[in-house]
Amino acid sequence: MTTATVRDFPKAFSIWFNKLSRWDPASFHGIAWHWSKDVMMPISRVLKIRKEKVNRSHFSFSELQPITIHFDGSIDRRDVDPAREYTMELYFARPGDIVVAKIDLKNGAVAIIPDDWTNAVVTSHFAVYEPDRTKLLPEYFHRIIQASFFKAHLWRNKVGAEGRKEVKLDFFESLEIPIPSLLIQKAIVSQRQDAQKEIKATKERVSLLAKNIAENTLKDVGIELRPLEKHPKSFSIYWCKIGRWGVEFNRWKWKLSELLLSRKYPMMLLSDEAFINPTESLSLDDDDLVSFIPMEVVSDKTGKIVSPQLRKCREVKNGYTRFSNDDVIWAKITPCMQNGKCAVARNLENGIGFGSTEFHVVRSKDKDRLLPDYIWSLLRLDHLRQAAQRYFIGSAGQQRVPSDFLANLQIPLPPLEIQNEIVNQIKEINLEIAGERGAAERKSREIEAEIEAMILGTKSIDMGTK
Repeated sequence: MTTATVRDFPKAFSIWFNKLSRWDPASFHGIAWHWSKDVMMPISRVLKIRKEKVNRSHFSFSELQPITIHFDGSIDRRDVDPAREYTMELYFARPGDIVVAKIDLKNGAVAIIPDDWTNAVVTSHFAVYEPDRTKLLPEYFHRIIQASFFKAHLWRNKVGAEGRKEVKLDFFESLEIPIPSLLIQKAIVSQRQDAQKEIKATKERVSLLAKNIAENTLKDVGIELRPLEKHPKSFSIYWCKIGRWGVEFNRWKWKLSELLLSRKYPMMLLSDEAFINPTESLSLDDDDLVSFIPMEVVSDKTGKIVSPQLRKCREVKNGYTRFSNDDVIWAKITPCMQNGKCAVARNLENGIGFGSTEFHVVRSKDKDRLLPDYIWSLLRLDHLRQAAQRYFIGSAGQQRVPSDFLANLQIPLPPLEIQNEIVNQIKEINLEIAGERGAAERKSREIEAEIEAMILGTKSIDMGTK
């Protein structure tokens, strides 16, 4: 399989003056297209700029729908506060239009307005284009933008002040891309869509397996997970029932004592059975080696520590979270907590580990009564991670779950043999999930490489695809 690449000129080279798009060596790098010249044409030939200004005397802001575009080319409608009045100039983006987020064009932030979206609007930080549908299939153009070699080319050609560098629209519009027949464009898009269906089916199987952990495995301890419901917008509550100050926090109906409620085994406070963020004196010398566990080496997919680092004790003993073998480390910060970064620390150098300050540490007081892996199994439950968001404190983007969530969490405490059975069942399902997820990721990489090769022109296109 041929992989799409960006053409790199040697360090010393010559170039015709009329081939310069701007005076910057980075712009001398081009894309090695493998299409005939008659197929290549500038983007400006197939996209026409649309500047349809919103007449604010005809619309209130609550009637309009601002959008957000992500780096992967996906698009969302933002929530609108009816009481808010937007002062910036707004422009319509019509269904089927191609919208570019100017500052993030270099990252692939280009999206198509869905056919069923009405009154979508953007600010002047976006550019709206109407595609010439006689020549261009918008979905095909979207795949070109998302190709890794094309984004690399855009990234090389960003200009401006540091921190605000962007790809200028005139440069973007001047770029030549292959515009084959609509039939060929459709074939490329269809092949990707068919492959994406396979990946989606795999992800659904993974989701079902994860659901089985919650619904089936936990039945062994008599836990039936209940929906995390809220009170209606208008509600009353007794003062003595307020667990923490704040309307949003108290709007939820459920309690920590009922989150993992079991009618089969006794319920115990986690803090009665385990130390939360324990502290103790360190008996190692400064030159002794210890394991260092930054957040990135805790896998959110497997719940294991991968590739721990070795550091001298003096390098990490201050300013990091300390833990020991068999301690459970649980990420408290968003989005790591929601993603499931939680692991049992094992095989630590000298029995000691240091890691991110964004970990909570949970240590079983008696491993003959409460298994660390059982704690891990509960803390990795998606249901519990969703519930933990209720307890977030801190500013947006830096929100954390405080230790009192863990301290006041009640868990069922079955006999040790039942805990072992639950842990083994969950580990088996997790292995199956990891296999399915790995297959989906490999398939996704293969698809993207194949589609990029088709777009580049180095791979033939199966015209039999519908």
